[in-house]
Amino acid sequence: TSNVHIVHGEFDETGAFPDTKVVEIGDWKIGLIHGHQVIPWGDEEALANIQRQLNCDILISGHTHVNSISTFNGKYFINPGSATGAYTSLSSEVVPSFVLMAFQGNEVTVFVYEWSEKSDTVEVSKSHFKKA
Repeated sequence: TSNVHIVHGEFDETGAFPDTKVVEIGDWKIGLIHGHQVIPWGDEEALANIQRQLNCDILISGHTHVNSISTFNGKYFINPGSATGAYTSLSSEVVPSFVLMAFQGNEVTVFVYEWSEKSDTVEVSKSHFKKA
């Protein structure tokens, strides 16, 4: 299978990509959505509804351009933010960010890379999830 997985974005007009996708990596099911379908944007309850529909362990969504990682009702939610720091109507100061995920058995480590304008460097933080 392909290592690149794409879902339909807010301004994609061709319909060439699905609205949602579930990818399996080892024991993990990862749901992918752009995030414009979530109302209100980034809302945990709305994200949890989509997570249940997709029956996934981790839901990755975007649209807000703001990086976040959270746990809700025992499931994991990741928004990688915007690698370019693109404008969002939710915040006047968007910090460029992206994530890398390392899967090993029933554990996953999420590395968050964020540009720090103050120190002119990329700062890396990590979160660790374990599947029950």
